Amino acid sequence: MLSSTMMRRAIASPTIRQSWRTFSAMSSDKTHLVVNAFGVDRPGMVADLSNLVLKAGGNVSESQAGLLGKHFALMMLVTVPSSNAASLQTSIANVTDMKTAIFETEDPKKVQVTPKIGYSAHFTLAGANEPGMMHTLSTVLLKYGLSIDKMETSEEDAPFGGTTLFIMEGIANAHEPLVKGFDSNKIRDELTALGDSMNCDITFEDMHDDDEDEKDIV
Repeated sequence: MLSSTMMRRAIASPTIRQSWRTFSAMSSDKTHLVVNAFGVDRPGMVADLSNLVLKAGGNVSESQAGLLGKHFALMMLVTVPSSNAASLQTSIANVTDMKTAIFETEDPKKVQVTPKIGYSAHFTLAGANEPGMMHTLSTVLLKYGLSIDKMETSEEDAPFGGTTLFIMEGIANAHEPLVKGFDSNKIRDELTALGDSMNCDITFEDMHDDDEDEKDIV
């Protein structure tokens, strides 16, 4: 192990300083891409796309994926050396059985989320599938300054009667400052009444800072 004196001498070396400056420049010369891809589901779609990222010297830092009918949809946040960004975008666009959309974004580590989230809630809806259910629920949330941060919907056969059930689950946030007169109990009561009018069950639960990781949403 180098002593502190030897370490200081090494750092003071012009060669070491130049190498460190070169390494730092290379490390900071990164491009951040949001990659959206979807296509008819088949084995290996994630493997194919992640392999292209790997070959370009990139890394997938965040991703979400899911099945929509017979289609598979994937979103990835990718960091890649800037010198390889254009070729990676071309490689992904050339995957024949997937449609893709790619755009550059900021370094996620430098992005500051503003304004601050002042309130979060977990909501669910379950009932016989009727047109407009998603729109009606989201309109009530919007009235109180709530935006949907995460959401998952699905259909399933009801246990009895041959009815198709529509299932909706998500997380809604309101940013500070909250709208005048904001009252989560009032929102909950309105959503309960809405559920009664649409013959479905709607829940609306307050969330705390450590609750989001416990909710299995998308």
